[in-house]
Amino acid sequence: MARKPTTQPKTEATLPTHQSIAADIAEFRKGGGRIEVLGTTPLRTQVSSPFRSSAELRKPPTPVKRSASR
Repeated sequence: MARKPTTQPKTEATLPTHQSIAADIAEFRKGGGRIEVLGTTPLRTQVSSPFRSSAELRKPPTPVKRSASR
């Protein structure tokens, strides 16, 4: 069954403000709540990958065979 749309459009008075969100977070933390802050993965200085081998260990590129019809 589909939800019925709200009859009243959201006004500025009903939207959360910066102050109300900050107050909610402070109350949550005061009650013992913890918030996990997500971030980006730190960049590694050296990646161990088969695609990053030393130049001495790499094979030379395979020559391209040309067809005689050209």
